[in-house]
Amino acid sequence: MRRKRPAITVSDAEYPALLKEVYKRSDVPKPRNAIGLVKDIPAPEMEALLLASLPVTEQAMQELATARGVAVRDFLSSKGLPSDRLFLGAAKAIPAAEKDKWQPKAELSLASQ
Repeated sequence: MRRKRPAITVSDAEYPALLKEVYKRSDVPKPRNAIGLVKDIPAPEMEALLLASLPVTEQAMQELATARGVAVRDFLSSKGLPSDRLFLGAAKAIPAAEKDKWQPKAELSLASQ
């Protein structure tokens, strides 16, 4: 699993300039004007183009699902539930046929022994 990087805080005043710089340096196909120069576009459009270009692998999705499960387990443990009674199941991949209908979710189950 990847090492966690320290959080970076960006102020609301800094955000537009930093977003514009990331957009400028990216390899994302950018809208151009009649002469062929890159057009200035609003921040939400820059964000949308950048987010759409991010590659998301199955492994990255599995790691994210596992990290979320661990966070839920740790939260429940911090609330006093015995950690020896909390189990983390394997994250399931979504079949290709169901990806269009997929909605984010988490499944929790309670069982007695």
